[in-house]
Amino acid sequence: MSCDTVARVLAGYRSAAPGLIARFEALSSSQILAPVADLLPPPPGPALDIGAGTGRDAVWLARQGYRTRAVEPVASLRAAGQARHGDIIDWFDDRLPDLPVLRCAAQRYQLVLANGVLHHLPLADQITAIDSMACLLAPGGRLVLSLRHGPTPPDRPGFAIDTTALVRYAERRGLTILRCRTGLASAQPENRAAGVRRDWVVFSRE
Repeated sequence: MSCDTVARVLAGYRSAAPGLIARFEALSSSQILAPVADLLPPPPGPALDIGAGTGRDAVWLARQGYRTRAVEPVASLRAAGQARHGDIIDWFDDRLPDLPVLRCAAQRYQLVLANGVLHHLPLADQITAIDSMACLLAPGGRLVLSLRHGPTPPDRPGFAIDTTALVRYAERRGLTILRCRTGLASAQPENRAAGVRRDWVVFSRE
């Protein structure tokens, strides 16, 4: 992924952060994760939320009993999450597709969640991101992806996602597909009105 694209996406999120914070926190994690909730591994294993924003989903996971870490490269969103949610979760400054900070650590996770972030990566980096996240899974761990399709704001550009191709690649990398639900309406009212759809995919590392 080019440095220019990374800079543009992160700058867009920094600029939009005041409005996004309220939008993110207005949503219910239990509603958002409902399409995959029955496939989440039982707590209290370690969980990782990548591209966590304000930590809404990470906090929900922590309250279910997971030992949760949130990864967010935008400092203003991390700060908002820390101010709102205290120390119920641990925060990391790291980013896809390589996740260099996390991959250098010894920790492996029973649950890795990436909710609506892969569309910011071009195809080659989407593939790299799958590899990076797969490396962080413990045996028996679950990788949960929400893949966004539809228009994106000009200051936070998005790329097309071929869900079928990503699933096939992940299977070649040794992951087992447990669920693939496609074409679900976005939980965010603004995105839903714009025609944004979501695919939810769950993999297991056996």
